[in-house]
Amino acid sequence: MGLIWCLIAVPLITAALLLVFKGERARRPITIGGAAVTAAMSVLVAAQTFTVEAGALHAIASFEFSQSTSYVISWVMTAVDIVLCAVILWSAIRYKNRIALALGLIQTVGIVLFAQMTLGAGPSHMLAVPVYVDTLSLIMILIVGLVGSAICVYALGYMHDFQHHQPADAPDRRHVFAALMFTFLSAMFVIVVSDNLEWLFTGWEITTVCSFLMIGYTRTPEAIKNSFTQINLNMVGGLAFLAALILVHAAGLPMSLTSLIAAGKGTQADLLIVPLMLLSVAGLTKAAQMPFHRWLLGAMVAPTPTSALLHSSTMVKAGVFLLVKLAPLYLVFPAASTMVVLVGGITFVLCSFMAITQSNAKRVLAYSTIANLGLMSACAGVGTAEAVWAAIFLMIFHTVSKSTLFLCVGTVEHRIGSRNIEDMDGLFSRLPHLTRFMMLGIMGMFVAPFGMLVSKWATLVSFAETGNVLFLIMLAFGSAATFFYWAKWLGKLSGVSQKAENQEAGVHKSEWAAIGFISALLLVCCVCLPLISQGVVAPYLTFAFGDAPQLIDMDNMLIMAVIVVFIAIVLLTPWGRATNKRRMAVYLGGTCTDPDSRRYHGSMGRTMTSSKRNWYMADIFPEGALSTIGLILCTAVILMGFAACFIFDSAVLAGGSFLVERTVRLVGPGLGGIAVGVVVFGVCAPIAGCLLDGLDRKVSAGMQGRVGPRLLQPYYDLRKLLVKEQATVNAVDEAYVTCGLIFVVLAGGLFISGSNLLMCVFLVTLGTLFVIVAAYSSRSPYSDTGADRECLQVMSYEPMLLIMTVGFFTATQSFDIASLTTLESPIICVLVPIFIGLLFILTIKLRKSPFDLSYSHHAHQEIVKGITTEMSGRTLAIVDVMHWCESVLFLMWVGMFFIWDNPISFAVAAIVMALVWFFEVWIDNNFARVKWQLCLKLAWLVALVMGVVNLFYVLITPFI
Repeated sequence: MGLIWCLIAVPLITAALLLVFKGERARRPITIGGAAVTAAMSVLVAAQTFTVEAGALHAIASFEFSQSTSYVISWVMTAVDIVLCAVILWSAIRYKNRIALALGLIQTVGIVLFAQMTLGAGPSHMLAVPVYVDTLSLIMILIVGLVGSAICVYALGYMHDFQHHQPADAPDRRHVFAALMFTFLSAMFVIVVSDNLEWLFTGWEITTVCSFLMIGYTRTPEAIKNSFTQINLNMVGGLAFLAALILVHAAGLPMSLTSLIAAGKGTQADLLIVPLMLLSVAGLTKAAQMPFHRWLLGAMVAPTPTSALLHSSTMVKAGVFLLVKLAPLYLVFPAASTMVVLVGGITFVLCSFMAITQSNAKRVLAYSTIANLGLMSACAGVGTAEAVWAAIFLMIFHTVSKSTLFLCVGTVEHRIGSRNIEDMDGLFSRLPHLTRFMMLGIMGMFVAPFGMLVSKWATLVSFAETGNVLFLIMLAFGSAATFFYWAKWLGKLSGVSQKAENQEAGVHKSEWAAIGFISALLLVCCVCLPLISQGVVAPYLTFAFGDAPQLIDMDNMLIMAVIVVFIAIVLLTPWGRATNKRRMAVYLGGTCTDPDSRRYHGSMGRTMTSSKRNWYMADIFPEGALSTIGLILCTAVILMGFAACFIFDSAVLAGGSFLVERTVRLVGPGLGGIAVGVVVFGVCAPIAGCLLDGLDRKVSAGMQGRVGPRLLQPYYDLRKLLVKEQATVNAVDEAYVTCGLIFVVLAGGLFISGSNLLMCVFLVTLGTLFVIVAAYSSRSPYSDTGADRECLQVMSYEPMLLIMTVGFFTATQSFDIASLTTLESPIICVLVPIFIGLLFILTIKLRKSPFDLSYSHHAHQEIVKGITTEMSGRTLAIVDVMHWCESVLFLMWVGMFFIWDNPISFAVAAIVMALVWFFEVWIDNNFARVKWQLCLKLAWLVALVMGVVNLFYVLITPFI
């Protein structure tokens, strides 16, 4: 128990020392020392509190207190609550904010009333075990202790530059800022180790007030306004939390979080209906979910360490932590479950759309955080072990990835004087190391095999279990939007200038230390995912749910870990960049004079500048309209949830959620089989793809009334590319497209070996991403346009691909292709609409007209080829081979709909594949290219209609 007290006390002592010793000379050693001791204590608590048995941690460690000691601590907690209310009231009076004043007065009265109810009864009513640490608490302790401490160290260098940019007469209050950060950490430790709900509430409110003070740190009118937005919205959640505590006490239930969960499964379940709804609102508010999300957007006005701390290791994670703790109750109380799932789902999809429209990097990060918190909240609201598995891993990856990004953006802002993504063009050359860390952080947010993979994997299963078609559709479209805005930003960062001055000399050592440390944590979490899943998360799920589902087999986990290491090598080392290729200027439609500024001699002897900006689609995804829709929908969902508590009988409200047990069948071939599959696909797919390409040319020529080339003409074209003089605009594009080919071959190997379909789909997307990054790296207007359109096309077809994997899972009870050979009938029998949707987006995937948008350009269709404009020789040859392999793999996706446990099915599948291929060639030769807007709208409409119709049938049927 002494370690727990030390863990909480060390940040508080550090904060006190910072307030006493205000000078910069003292602040540095105090901050570094306090951060180091806090991080060490968090690791020590993890090491000493738990012992390892059979490769896993004990599920829970309890700490007993005497009732008199608990009574004294409860008095202290109440006093802290009163002080916090006083700070709010004083600030409200000082800045004349009536809403804050009214809410502060209500909260003060509520705290006094609650204290009279609990403390007035004397020590005999105190909990005997008010503190406990389970493996979920362990994860949070390490998140707060390691990531939070690193952010405190980062703040040393950042705040030095921040103060330098302030007006000369601005007071130096950096000691207060640093003290608030450490107080934040201490409060989070209180939250994650407290079983006593009263103590947890105190830590909850400390984070609220600390956030209020840090957002208003600069005391500018905008900062003051946004800080009061934060405190007003979070006090709504605080009042909901307090009301829940009063109702729990009035019902005679213990003030224990674990006791509440136990009571929800017993005869007193009906007493928890309203308290659970109130606690859910508190968690949603703290997690910045709609309609309470505006406070987190306003927090962007604060110094970057504030944003990093709020988004990654404190504040918003407290809300998700509470929802995950309450997850077992959501299986019992369908009204609360529905409310949390819908609010989280709506927030996820709408904020993902709104992130597309942002050019301010911190607002992109803010909307991304809110969206990902929505996904975590929705997973918690489902209440199954699979969904909680997803929520926990998403929380881990979001913490390390988002903190890396915020710290990098803060440092970049001080180096280039802007946080606008458009101003980060060419950053790969100006801030090479910092940019690589940013690219790693971005990939950690949305790329398989990083965070989004594990969350999508388990979330798909969880919502298939509960028959929640609506959220499955939300997940599919929100994920597609996620790809678009992250890929655009990643592409902007990857642009390589031919002449650029390195600007990293001014980055402080404390900033490098924090960024490097958290980036290393990101890689460690990815590589150690199998160990974390089996040794840390599984014991918690077993304790909370009695079951620890295995959603991903160990072979696929190991493959993901290897891929992460490979991507890190590509991004963080000079691998593939040493080249003796002749360096060329980018194509600008004229004689290039300055490739970095995109100036060229055009017609009539004029010198012109070509400009290129990212697509933000503000007309398609208007921020104001989407925000209003979200506010209305989520408010209505919350109000209807509470109304249901008073309309329906308690037997219905506590009657349990609808659930069809869908245990994932793992029937994959193992690493040996996958290795054989990769070799076979790597050898055969290029040959088959080359023949298909040649046959495509001959058939197309026949349709056009001309004599076509030889069947092997694509092979001869490839040979010509390989012997051409090697020339390039930079030294990285060939390395990136090589990665793309590797991932596509790996995806094909997984497929033909009978391994995981979802993994296959994600790897194809990853391969496409690397080709997109290669195109962006040239900083060529035509190549950029092609890359933008490729991002758009991925956003167009990805919903249909995710819906296809869900349909496959519902039909086979597995994501493994090998499961097809055990079926009595082909999956086409139940997935006809999804098959039709796949045929529609196959036109995009095979790059056929009318949707061949990214490999061509409207103005120079015959001589400029979009995404590959700046590629030639060996690089372009690799892209062609990748396209051949993709074509073969996509046709095999078509064929899998016709495979069952009869050998003749393979012949049937081959015939269908041939017919579909001919149909796509016919479409290519008979339809004119459409605009990108129509491509997006049609692809999404088809995915929405076919997905809803088919998934509704296969998922809802078991409940009828």
